[in-house]
Amino acid sequence: MSVQPSNPFPLLVVAGMPRAGTTFLYHYLQQHPSIYLAFRKEIDYFNAHYHFKGRDWFASLFRGIKPGQIAGDLSPACWNDPQAPEWIREFNPDTKVILCLRDPAEFAVSLFRQKNHSHYDVPPTLEKWLHDGYESRLTEKGGPVFFTFHDGEFEQKLDAYKKAFGENLLIYDFSFFTKNQLTILQAIEDFLGIDPYFDESNFDNLRINASYRRNIKWLYAITAQEWFRNLFERYVPRTWAMRARAIFDRISVVGEPSKDASKVRHTPEEVTTAREILPTSCAAFREIFQDHPIYTGDGKPFALREKAVSVD
Repeated sequence: MSVQPSNPFPLLVVAGMPRAGTTFLYHYLQQHPSIYLAFRKEIDYFNAHYHFKGRDWFASLFRGIKPGQIAGDLSPACWNDPQAPEWIREFNPDTKVILCLRDPAEFAVSLFRQKNHSHYDVPPTLEKWLHDGYESRLTEKGGPVFFTFHDGEFEQKLDAYKKAFGENLLIYDFSFFTKNQLTILQAIEDFLGIDPYFDESNFDNLRINASYRRNIKWLYAITAQEWFRNLFERYVPRTWAMRARAIFDRISVVGEPSKDASKVRHTPEEVTTAREILPTSCAAFREIFQDHPIYTGDGKPFALREKAVSVD
């Protein structure tokens, strides 16, 4: 028996940060028998982009969920919307939330590079980007999400999530994640309290990241359209849709960075510029993970399994 759209269900929200591996998580978490992901990777209901669509619309995306499964929403733009923690709690106060935290300077520069490379209407220089930020709006009806980079803002956002979710919040270091993906997948299993599934036998460490994809811009352009997503969700069985997405992920992966990858990568000089503007936030980030790479929102170190794959 499926959960009815009007009823809250067990929920996992990966609420940030952008440019911190959510595409990788989507590719793997959809494989777990106890996790149910919608076809949309970034639903964006818990931020201003699509909150106007209402609770029943969000729940309808998980209409096939079965008892014992946890619904998963990977919407990293929630990190940039101060209303997101409250909206998540309103839907289900027992929601489990995950934040992959990235050095604030590296995050700001990486996001600038990615948006600029994708031809978004962003400030033309890094300095202006750091000063002015960026307004993201996906639909005419939806509100904007503001990407701003003020010193001290990182701590404020993190504190809001800690206060809202406490021990139901898992935070981990992006730099640790990049070398220990299986460790993080297993930690997420333990955090959610679900049966172990991920191990060396089903983990192949695909580089599921835009910087390492083949350049299939026309396909990205189509799949990003709202009309396409609505059509796909309405008429294509979920099993087929998820298989198609998995195939797309695999055929677009290459062994080395794509020719355009260098345009997305940031330089040490750019990061230095950002660190000069965000010194307090960068120091706060370093302090969080100086003793352990993963914590719960109440400040306790999260225990990691002994065996895991480490990627050099």
